Amino acid sequence: MKRMELVDRSQIRMMSLDDMVSTDSTVRVIDLFLDYALDHELGFKIGNQATGRPTYPVKTLLGIYVYGYLNRIRSSRQLAKACQTNVELWWLLGYQMPCFKTIANFRKVNKKGFRNLFKCFRKFCDGLKLYGKSTVAIDGSKFRAQNSKKKNYNEKKINRHLEYIDKKTEEYLKELEVQDKEETQENCESHERLKELAERRVKYNDLKEELLKSEELQISTTDPDARALPLHMNIVEVGYNVQSSVDDKNNLVAEYEVTHEKDDNALAPMAYKTKAALGMKEDDKLTVLADKGYHKGEQLLECQLNGIDTLVAPKEYVDKTKPEHLRKEKFVYDKESDTYTCPNGQILKKQKRYHRRKKGKIISSFDRYTIRYSVCIGCPYFEDCISPAKKKQSQGRCIDRFEYQDAIDRNKEEVTARKEEYRRRQAIVEHPFGTIKRQWGYNYTLLKTIPKVQTEFSIIFLCYNIRRVMSILGIEGIKEALKVGIINLFRSIAIVISHTTPIIILRRLNVSAS
Repeated sequence: MKRMELVDRSQIRMMSLDDMVSTDSTVRVIDLFLDYALDHELGFKIGNQATGRPTYPVKTLLGIYVYGYLNRIRSSRQLAKACQTNVELWWLLGYQMPCFKTIANFRKVNKKGFRNLFKCFRKFCDGLKLYGKSTVAIDGSKFRAQNSKKKNYNEKKINRHLEYIDKKTEEYLKELEVQDKEETQENCESHERLKELAERRVKYNDLKEELLKSEELQISTTDPDARALPLHMNIVEVGYNVQSSVDDKNNLVAEYEVTHEKDDNALAPMAYKTKAALGMKEDDKLTVLADKGYHKGEQLLECQLNGIDTLVAPKEYVDKTKPEHLRKEKFVYDKESDTYTCPNGQILKKQKRYHRRKKGKIISSFDRYTIRYSVCIGCPYFEDCISPAKKKQSQGRCIDRFEYQDAIDRNKEEVTARKEEYRRRQAIVEHPFGTIKRQWGYNYTLLKTIPKVQTEFSIIFLCYNIRRVMSILGIEGIKEALKVGIINLFRSIAIVISHTTPIIILRRLNVSAS
């Protein structure tokens, strides 16, 4: 049982920092990991200082961020305060206390370094066979940016503001005509208001011009890379869509990417990045699980052509204008003859290929299959099968087949045949986002623009993987693995044991120099 009586505050005690930190504390894991990581070329920089006090070591500033993010502290000011009050940070940093500006600048200038630090730990995990490299789940999650909805504009919103300004300007001009020509108080206020409206009109016209030049659909003024993205139902939030791929063996993050777009074009790029990240060859098989937000024929085909099996929840396109027995899915396609057979046994042949365009660009292509009207009119399903418009034009039933329909059908067959495997998707990929957003509270970004937000998520996903490996191996297990990794690294690069640095580190690892 711990002591219950009070201790005299002014009592002098002989105590080391090491005695104040538990042997199973996560900070000891962080210390070993930083020793392991900093023996690799990670590309961290802390600036060139020719005069004045020497800069802090990279390990000190790295330790602050890894410890902070693991313990739900990520603001540079809060981290600086923790350096002064947190005993574990005293131990980790050797009682160094950088100011908040130094801490913030280190994160700002080391985008590449933090990315490499994540890769370094991923490689360490790969060496321990913690990645299965057979099945991954891909998903995106929205994180709120440092940009309010009021500071996000599209063309429609800008036009609405301009219309309001025109309307109010006209009202004030009419008031001025009615008022006396003498300089009354109301007259002066109207002039001031007109001046404000003119300034606002210039602002919104500039925004509209900038939006047209950028060829984007929206623009944000606080964080230029943030975009209004749908969350669920009709709720929209200005932020980022963070893509992640998670290996199914131990729910470890394999790869990630910060975007400001929806999920529909992310499946193939994330699958390729994942294979490269895990050191897989082009002909190595990989199964990718994803929800229906990733269901796009073009992406499915690209994956399938490159040896990636897709289990993506299919989107159901139901034509409610037709009875169930006459809907498109009831028409049987024959690949050899390239024809459709209707429920009445009649053949629909290909007519021609059509293209759908948006702003002059082809967005999709499809083949139209049709049958003669004279054949349809004698069918018992004629009244329900042929629309009134087709009847007026004396045209038979037609079926449109999109250019990526084969890939869509193949994916649907795989999902149907491997239902149990697909059902594991949520348990795999939602695990990291659940921990990061619900448990740690990281549902918004601190930094602005994609490169800086990418840096922040390098730290977040690194800390998630560290926490996950501690759960898998235990504190002592990961410490032993890191010690072995450091020793093997020294042996592989043939460092002479008599040098000062190796001896110091080997002593800390409690191993002999022999």
